Amino acid sequence: MNKIKKYLFSELYEMSSGISSTKDQAGHGAPFLSFSTVFNNYFLPKKLKDKMNTTSKEQETFSIKKGDIFVTRTSETIDELAMSCVALKDYPNATYSGFVKRLRPKTSGIVDDKFIAFYLRSKLFRKTMENNATMTLRASFNEDIFSFLSLYLPPYKEQVKIGKLLYSIEEKIQYNKKINDNLAA
Repeated sequence: MNKIKKYLFSELYEMSSGISSTKDQAGHGAPFLSFSTVFNNYFLPKKLKDKMNTTSKEQETFSIKKGDIFVTRTSETIDELAMSCVALKDYPNATYSGFVKRLRPKTSGIVDDKFIAFYLRSKLFRKTMENNATMTLRASFNEDIFSFLSLYLPPYKEQVKIGKLLYSIEEKIQYNKKINDNLAA
């Protein structure tokens, strides 16, 4: 039997808000992680296509490092709140959107990057989000919700095996999508 261990999300990760930017900054400059990129991907793409004109201080404060998890912080519906995306490498000079929260690991060797990407998109975790989120005009992911969330994790070595398997399947799915898109064109 697997030895699943319960962790508070806030024990393993620290939360930070993204950069507040202006329209004049958008479209040129350094790499930028947008809300839509986070919402639509399990993992950050190898290269961030969006750009934002940012200072070196902003790039340091709103940096993107291997193991960082990005979650959408707001949504019109609870079921689309806190959609996540994981960085599998460092992104020098890159920053991330103010509509996104960054969860940076406090430790190493407890959570596998690939495993957590699939875990956070699983029905189990999505249901947990729905049960803990509140809805006024818009659903919002904040420090209060974050502090109540738990993760149920198998031992690290098992996470690595599971993460590698799911990641290879996801790579094949993405490759097949590209083939299908080329056939449709």
